[in-house]
Amino acid sequence: MKTLILGLGNELFGDDGVGIHVIRELKKRGGFKSNIDLVETSVSGLALLDIIANYDRLVIIDTIKRENPKPGSIRLINLNQIRHVPGPSPHYVSFPQIITLGKKFGLKMPKLVKIIAVEAKSIYHLGEELSPEVKSAIPEIINKINELIEEWEKK
Repeated sequence: MKTLILGLGNELFGDDGVGIHVIRELKKRGGFKSNIDLVETSVSGLALLDIIANYDRLVIIDTIKRENPKPGSIRLINLNQIRHVPGPSPHYVSFPQIITLGKKFGLKMPKLVKIIAVEAKSIYHLGEELSPEVKSAIPEIINKINELIEEWEKK
């Protein structure tokens, strides 16, 4: 089974780049077996179809912004826990919509999808540095990824 670990974000907006930083750290550590790909990207919406198609399993690392955030805290989210909110353009398509559209287009889409959502402190100010809270969460994020991979490999 092919697995994609996908780090999303824009590293020019502080904590929004955590997914990209995690993928780079995983690559520094030597990555995974040959059936697991590590990809970082700043694209969103329908552009993600080309990236996630033809994988069986998908782990997404991205930030979430909450009203009263606990920066660096991590949530493991299933695809069905994300709202199916129609966006005003293809740039605002949700993950569930992307998967549904991919299937309608006849593409092979991941059957297992987990999202590692990291609460951000700041995603609206220019700056390439992660906040200390989010940066210190990277080892825990990597542990979550490893746990997911181990769990999926047992099935």
